[in-house]
Amino acid sequence: MDDLIPKELLVKFGIDESMAVVVAISLIVISLFILIVVVASSMRVKFYKDKLTNIDIDNQDKFNQILALQKSLDEYKQKNKILEDTLTVFEDTKEKLNKTKEKLNALDIAYKELNSLQDTTARKLENLKNMYEELSLEYNRLIEQLNKLQEDNSKLQVNNARLLRKLEQK
Repeated sequence: MDDLIPKELLVKFGIDESMAVVVAISLIVISLFILIVVVASSMRVKFYKDKLTNIDIDNQDKFNQILALQKSLDEYKQKNKILEDTLTVFEDTKEKLNKTKEKLNALDIAYKELNSLQDTTARKLENLKNMYEELSLEYNRLIEQLNKLQEDNSKLQVNNARLLRKLEQK
């Protein structure tokens, strides 16, 4: 202990050796206490620094996850928009198809009616052709008969004229 504190210093302050030992031990205890407080504080600072670093890393991971989820959400929104547009086009196409089916059904009904009318008209035309042929034959027969009658009439007129002349001559 004598080596730690020089004797002149002890004499100058008027402290005896036992008191010097007590002061030295007190100083060592205070130094150890301060050292313990400093070490504990530095450990606490390091603990909080590590905790803050971990929180920053966790926050960065969470931020990256949020960005990934936001990107995924944007992709889903874009796909949803495309699917909604496709669905709208599909609905429009479906509506056009239904209208086209209705028009086709109406045209089919009209076609059947026109086809029926055509069949009826074709039968009537055939009947008229047959009637025309019959009437043409009748007409030709009547023309021949007329010609014959005119010829007979001419002959009779000639005979009548001769008879009249003969009568006049008598």
